Amino acid sequence: MDKKRIISGLSIAAVIMGSMLFVPAGSPIALLVLLAVCGLAMREIYALMAMGNMPASKKMGMISGLIFVALTWWVSLSSGRTDDALWALLLTILIVNFYRVLVDYADAPRAFRNALGTLFGFVYVAFFWSFFVRLYLSGDPAEPVKVAFYLLLAVKWGDAGAYFIGSKYGKHRLAPAISPKKSWEGLFGGILFSCVVGVIWWVLNDGMLGPYSLPFYHTLILGVVLPIIGTLGDLVESLFKRAVNVKDSGAIAHGMGGMLDMIDSLLFTAPFMYIYIQLFLD
Repeated sequence: MDKKRIISGLSIAAVIMGSMLFVPAGSPIALLVLLAVCGLAMREIYALMAMGNMPASKKMGMISGLIFVALTWWVSLSSGRTDDALWALLLTILIVNFYRVLVDYADAPRAFRNALGTLFGFVYVAFFWSFFVRLYLSGDPAEPVKVAFYLLLAVKWGDAGAYFIGSKYGKHRLAPAISPKKSWEGLFGGILFSCVVGVIWWVLNDGMLGPYSLPFYHTLILGVVLPIIGTLGDLVESLFKRAVNVKDSGAIAHGMGGMLDMIDSLLFTAPFMYIYIQLFLD
């Protein structure tokens, strides 16, 4: 095991979890952190796309993404606000990106690839990340975040379980062509850790997930499904990196890669968690 990676991971986790426990969800500081995470991750995905010779408008994508995340935060800050402005912005972003094809009509194939590449970076990072922002503001914005904190605990302890169990007992490769180090044993370890975290949360919070009632069987379902979806999200990013022959999307800390490497599993689990709450817990 890489001890420096473990220390780096625990240090970053302590800072993030500490801020989530003590900073009110509706604080402008929280917004700045959420925007910073999104901005760094978007910069990295567009850099990966550039390495793969996939054209995209980095500035257009990042500006659109940051505005969309900020508006999601503003809309989610009050239960009295509707999503109309948010979806109007999303529609505007989509239309403007395709209208930009007309600017470079002389090279139509490249213009269309540029539009699709720009939108891909926006959807993969900013749009998916906006669901984490929604979860972040589920509940009283004057209090520290709870729903997103639970998701972060379940997913990241699942990642930790996959790493520890996989490093020691991993023999059967999960997806050797994409990520040779991932194993089925590691995935089962991640599910075990995530379920344990969920049970501890359920006991300490009297079966509540922020403003939502969380029956025990839902805790176990989430404990199983979240690590699986998180692993799939990690594999998707690994495929991107393998396509352009790079190991990490960036270099935030030793052994941790870039911001995109840190949140790749959250980008997929956050939309799932949001939908799950709307369908079964709301």
